[in-house]
Amino acid sequence: MIVLCAGGTGGHVFPAEGLASALKKRGHKLALLTDSRAMNFVNYEYFDAIEVLNVRRGNIFIYLFTMLRSIFKAFLFINKNKVRMAIGFGGYPSLPGMIAAQLLFKKTLIHEQNAVLGRANKFLQRFAKGLAISFSPTQGAPQSAVWIGNPVRKLVRMAMNTPRSKNYEKFHICVVGGSQGAKLFSDVIPKALELLPEPLQQQLIVTQQCRSEQLNEVKNFYEKLKISVTLESFFSDMPSRLRNADLAVCRAGASTIAELTCLGVPAILVPLAISKDNDQGENARMIVNAGGAWIINEAELTPPVLAQLIENAMKNRKILDAMSESIHHLAKPDAAEDLSNWVESFLQDSYL
Repeated sequence: MIVLCAGGTGGHVFPAEGLASALKKRGHKLALLTDSRAMNFVNYEYFDAIEVLNVRRGNIFIYLFTMLRSIFKAFLFINKNKVRMAIGFGGYPSLPGMIAAQLLFKKTLIHEQNAVLGRANKFLQRFAKGLAISFSPTQGAPQSAVWIGNPVRKLVRMAMNTPRSKNYEKFHICVVGGSQGAKLFSDVIPKALELLPEPLQQQLIVTQQCRSEQLNEVKNFYEKLKISVTLESFFSDMPSRLRNADLAVCRAGASTIAELTCLGVPAILVPLAISKDNDQGENARMIVNAGGAWIINEAELTPPVLAQLIENAMKNRKILDAMSESIHHLAKPDAAEDLSNWVESFLQDSYL
């Protein structure tokens, strides 16, 4: 069995699922060690077993106690299931499983999704047999790191093979706030669209991810504007919606970036200001430098600023077409298969 260890957000779990889907086809048995947040959206079909390890960060004593308890739980799980290898996808909940695997002398590999090596992966990589990265270069990664890209979900790969539906009478905006939605977007984006000239408002089709507690408030606001909108707290079919979008407004998490590049969707990126080590800022910078996106820092995201940028995009679609090509050039659509090949290259002598 191969165990994948990942933090409980979509940014960590979705790449793990991308690898799992490829390895599953090759006949491998797989397990996932993550925390309870992932249970809301993880795809169970890829895993023969899932173990929830909850590390709490209330204070240093709670953190250490729950970390040690989770390491012990992971230790028993790995030993019981005769795990041959552990692969870490970052996030502090990945630590217990990876540490337990290293204590049991199992081979460990690491995949870093962001343009900055995360703290958990930085701690683990000195004991790991290999490190795969999604961006070249990745800050903090050693020269031995292998540039493979960030695996995307099966739904993304399916959407890539679907012809894009272009309607120049309409302008489709997809608002993606990450796996849990974004309060900031719900506060700012409807107000920004309200500032657009009425003829442009009538062209809009909006797909927006909202936090569940904000759905009614945002829906009522859009109804007053008479803008065509679909609101959900989580879209299971977001890849197909993004495929036909003219523009995305989103954070700059690694999985979101990987999906945008594969689907060729130009974007307005708003990096999460509190992201550790400015990883989202660095992710966004790589895409902006390639000509595939605009960036607005959180402190500068106001309705007038966003409205002006969207209005310019709606009036200059040729720019968006060029950006779509630019962002698609960064795509690594075969990352899941390439990562599977890399993982299997370490399995030759991993039987214990």
